[in-house]
Amino acid sequence: MNIRLNIILLLVVLVLSTWFYQLNKKDDKNLSYLIKSQDAPEYVGQRMKTLIYSPTGKKQYAAQADKVAYFHSDKHTEFTYPVVYLFDLEDEKLGNQSWKISADKAKITQNDMLYLEGNVVAENLLPHSRLQKLATQSAVVNLKTQDISSDTTATISGLNFNSTGSKLVGNLQKQIATLKEQVKTHYEIK
Repeated sequence: MNIRLNIILLLVVLVLSTWFYQLNKKDDKNLSYLIKSQDAPEYVGQRMKTLIYSPTGKKQYAAQADKVAYFHSDKHTEFTYPVVYLFDLEDEKLGNQSWKISADKAKITQNDMLYLEGNVVAENLLPHSRLQKLATQSAVVNLKTQDISSDTTATISGLNFNSTGSKLVGNLQKQIATLKEQVKTHYEIK
């Protein structure tokens, strides 16, 4: 009887240890997705809108996008199909949107640099501005000063003109855009 009891106890211990091992093995696989990797975003949001103010309390820019991902490691935010509205920095009324910038993808860094990629379009929202529209495939905008630059072919449109060039530098606030290399301009005379 002693041998039977020992065999039964041994089988019970073997079954319980196998069950415990299988239970812990499955837990490891199920919890692995909870551990964030180094290059994963801190948070991800869908259809987000945000409004950024300058240190003096003036509206600086507003951004909205279909998808937003913030990366804490290097403090940058990535946007999918962003639309960024720049505010007139010198406007007494505070709050007049002066430019609407859209693209397929964008990245804002810690020092307020906006990197735009794919179908970049900047449209002036002021009705009687000299410079009305900029279009290119990639651009960099300093959100503090509203300086813009692009090393890809760019097209600018304004009152009675349309120009295309290989590179672009300018300032959206001052409505200045300079095309460099292989510039072609068409004027409409009224």
